[in-house]
Amino acid sequence: MNFKSADDIEPSSWSEKELRLVNHVELFQCKPAILKKAENRFFALQKGLEKEIIPLSTNLPKNLDLLKNQIARGENHNGFPFLSLDYPQNFSKTEMFTMRTLFWWGHYLGFSLILKGERLTIYLERLLENRKTEPFQDIFVCLAPNPWEWELNEKNYSLVSKSNTEEFQKTILELGYLKLMRVVTFTDGKFMALNWTQTGVQFWKDLAPITMDK
Repeated sequence: MNFKSADDIEPSSWSEKELRLVNHVELFQCKPAILKKAENRFFALQKGLEKEIIPLSTNLPKNLDLLKNQIARGENHNGFPFLSLDYPQNFSKTEMFTMRTLFWWGHYLGFSLILKGERLTIYLERLLENRKTEPFQDIFVCLAPNPWEWELNEKNYSLVSKSNTEEFQKTILELGYLKLMRVVTFTDGKFMALNWTQTGVQFWKDLAPITMDK
């Protein structure tokens, strides 16, 4: 068997687009400041959620952590940087109750509620009762095998209000979790002036009929 030496390997030619991009430095110069702005908005959002949620904590699951928050930063979710905030949160092997806010570079700002555990059927029943109401018209439900899929397409997500009741109920019970999400894309004209705290708190309030015990 003959192997080519390094000297025999012909490198591919540079394209005009590649040369243009490799000379483009503005993105990398601005990236730290952009992510810092997103992070600061997450800090403000967490405080806003805390003020809204703690007074009503007796109506929420007992194991829900209302003191800690977790802001994670990554460079490569499907090739793009991201920031995420988990608050409130409860992660265990059998239970999950968290609001995760995701700033995903090149995609969107997403507010999601992820639920799993023995109360799943209760959350699902409440959702079916409320899904035709106005606050749920722009809410997506995740249909992926696990709740950590964020690519917003027809395979992974469907609008709650347009889902067939029987098929929807069957799918969620088979998945074993319920993930609901509202997104604001970066191309949306309202994104530039968007108040992340107000929008995130409103998302929590809109989904309260599912999460809050009366």
